[in-house]
Amino acid sequence: MMNTKTQYFLPTRTLITLLVLGFAQVSSGPVHAADAVDRLTAERLEAVHQAVLKLKSERRDIPRNGPLREYRANLHVHSAFSHDSRGTIDEIVAAAKAVGTQVLMFNEHPAEHYDFFKDGHQGSRDGVLLIPGAEMKGLLVFPRQSVRGLESGPVQEFSDLVRGREGLTFLSHLEERMDWEIRGLTGVEIYNTHADFKDEKRLAAQLRNPLWLLKAAELTRKYPQESFSALHDYPADYLKRWDQLCEHFAHTGVSANDAHQNVGLTIRLAEGNKTRVEDALGKKLLELDATALAAALPAPKDEKVGSVLFQMRLDPYENSLRHVGTHLLMTELTTEAVWQALQEGRAFVAFDWIADASGFDIVAESAGKRHEMGSRLSLANDLRLIGQAPLSARWKLIRNGKLHSESTGPTFNARLDQPGRYRTELWLDVAGEEHIWILSNPFYVTAE
Repeated sequence: MMNTKTQYFLPTRTLITLLVLGFAQVSSGPVHAADAVDRLTAERLEAVHQAVLKLKSERRDIPRNGPLREYRANLHVHSAFSHDSRGTIDEIVAAAKAVGTQVLMFNEHPAEHYDFFKDGHQGSRDGVLLIPGAEMKGLLVFPRQSVRGLESGPVQEFSDLVRGREGLTFLSHLEERMDWEIRGLTGVEIYNTHADFKDEKRLAAQLRNPLWLLKAAELTRKYPQESFSALHDYPADYLKRWDQLCEHFAHTGVSANDAHQNVGLTIRLAEGNKTRVEDALGKKLLELDATALAAALPAPKDEKVGSVLFQMRLDPYENSLRHVGTHLLMTELTTEAVWQALQEGRAFVAFDWIADASGFDIVAESAGKRHEMGSRLSLANDLRLIGQAPLSARWKLIRNGKLHSESTGPTFNARLDQPGRYRTELWLDVAGEEHIWILSNPFYVTAE
């Protein structure tokens, strides 16, 4: 979830000492509107857990019309190739299979000791399609051949080079690049988990609170997905900028998991009656006398050097990959089909931690013809958007970045009577709090 360049929230040496000895307490401050801290209570997490179970029981499988099939993808995934992750391909693929992901698109941090394209994860592994890529120069880059040594020069030039060689480029971390306009991009992140975390100012403060961390560790064990997804908010700034960018040319909207599995803390037994405190990357932070910790963190019966006394993982791959996905509409599970779907905008973003969005469909119909997301259409008297979802939801039709109409139910039907860029949002009630569930890619309607 986090890049080591911004690990400002990890406890300092002093706070780690306070954590394991249990000597500090920090006020949580005044009550605010619902944010991650408000959601990270036993009562709230249990309510969300029950709400998710209820939605699961109400969900219905619905067949997809037309020739395309739906495949779930995760973009912006980091593995041990990146300096800020230790994730193995086996554990990442296992996590993908556990959450129903069929396409993993990696975006490693480039380094001198490897070629992210030639050495990166690619091909099929246990039924999951792997696609190598990089996070570089403010972009998610998926080339069709090695670009090693070609990354110098301005961003526009580099994007043109990748696109000119049939690769894909997406504008990444939009919160840092709201004024960027790169011509010819494939698309843009319309949600990024890391960016969602950075908005959680109170959570960042609480992650420096040792006693709160100990309490949170118990909650994350009991409610792993609900705890991870407590940071989920509507990405208003991202969507506003996406709508603006689409005024100039089509940008396929995708979600970015920014998965690293690198946020957490481990305390284990060390030699010489010591305990070793490590970060999630296995880096030693300090050593403490084990005797002083015996009451709070008793050693296991099979005590030996390396035994874990305490562990907290805030961003395991399974929870990160389940949280949000990009659903691609394709004819088959191949790299070529992925390229075509992303270039044509045949995709939608879904927060599947709330409910499995498989089966969602939104098409434009005119003169008896079906047009998928991303289509360019001419205005016609009978032009309509027709949608279906596996759950009853609140549908919002957005035209040129503004609310055009809305309705509630498992289906949607609206006449398009003006030119514009039309996309849909689906919202669900989760334990009394409305959450964005699905974001479709736009239809581009012109006057002629």
